[in-house]
Amino acid sequence: MGWLDPLECKAARDYLRQGQLEEAARVLLTSKNREHRAVRHLLVEVGQNLVARATREAEMGQWELVAKTLEVAGRCVTLEGDALALQNRAMQALAEKKREEERRLEEQAKVREQVSEARRLARSGEFALALELLARWETQGGREVATAIEEIRLSERRFGAAVQACEEAVGQGDEGLARHHWETARQIAPEAPQIKRLAAELARLAARGTRVAGDRGRPVRGRSERILMEGVGMILLGQEIVLGAAREEVDLPILGRIHRRHAALLRDKSGWQLVACRDKYGEPCLVKVDGHTVRDVCRLADGNVVQLGEDRCRWRFRLPVGGSLTAVWEALPDSTGSVVVPGTGDTLKRAVFLVDELLVRPYAPAHIIRGDLPCQALILRWEKEGLHWDVEGGSAWAEIPGVTWIASDRCLYLPSRLVINAQWDEAERLGRMMAEPSQPEQVTVVFRQC
Repeated sequence: MGWLDPLECKAARDYLRQGQLEEAARVLLTSKNREHRAVRHLLVEVGQNLVARATREAEMGQWELVAKTLEVAGRCVTLEGDALALQNRAMQALAEKKREEERRLEEQAKVREQVSEARRLARSGEFALALELLARWETQGGREVATAIEEIRLSERRFGAAVQACEEAVGQGDEGLARHHWETARQIAPEAPQIKRLAAELARLAARGTRVAGDRGRPVRGRSERILMEGVGMILLGQEIVLGAAREEVDLPILGRIHRRHAALLRDKSGWQLVACRDKYGEPCLVKVDGHTVRDVCRLADGNVVQLGEDRCRWRFRLPVGGSLTAVWEALPDSTGSVVVPGTGDTLKRAVFLVDELLVRPYAPAHIIRGDLPCQALILRWEKEGLHWDVEGGSAWAEIPGVTWIASDRCLYLPSRLVINAQWDEAERLGRMMAEPSQPEQVTVVFRQC
């Protein structure tokens, strides 16, 4: 470098050594001494380096970079020969890429149009035609078409189930339940011909004013009730629960070699106590808690193992939800004892002593864990009007014999069936199906008096 060279020449040479060609070009191109011999010499060197780099970028197919690099190089030197040819190739490649992008966007627009038409057909109940239309675009449509196919297949299954359930309810004369299923079907495919046909059936049913024959459901109002809940066990609501032999009139009849009235569970503000009853000789019946004999009263804690009598009639007492006094009474795996359902002879391995609420969820914390539940929680809650039900993260309705279904009525009736539906959007529905294909979208829980 000559000592009379402009200062920007030194900066440009520093950038050249660092490989920052664009910065070197910027310094030289903005120089006030563009005609200086050293500046012109450096511009040629920078331009040649840029052309060399553009050639390497072209070998990797990076045509956007090639075009940008050559644009800067063309401001430093006149592009000729191979450099000019390379610039033309870059412009052609970019033009072809632009045309390809336009073709891709046009194809995407066609796919969206076909998906929209398929969904319109599905709303009209033409599920087969909708799926046939999408099948032609499945290869080029990618994820969007695959997702639409899964959505329509799910809608077809849900629509068919709702129509069938509505027809069955109409046949049984249950106007409230039939209307509920009709509304479900109408939300899925409002323009389907089945919707109009079933609407006429509902109108005729309403004109007849018929209702379901058989036992009429009644709400649970008092603490003396004993409820059988399918998939959970026997539910007792009282503050005092007498345990005894199955042949006797006790609150919790147990099949095992125990006395007629063997023990009692008492609830107070602090929790639960276990009391050993007296036999006919005035002696306390054999009751053990965690291996220790109970002569009179024992305060129970979560996880205690209770043995009744000499045999392996052993039960675990649980308080699985913090802050709740609702307790779970479960037979140990090797227990010889079982809870007997009065009037049927059926046996169970679990009972629930419901105090404030019973929380059933697919995961802990919960009083009862049911992995097949298609919602976040099913709750039975004691309120001043009686026992009520609620569902979180899903939708549900009660099917009550002889009682028209009312959406706002959350009282628990005996007998009744609570139908719980998943309330997922289509993306979540597809995700759950892929993660766990057997996950049900609807579960029915039966309640009856026992």
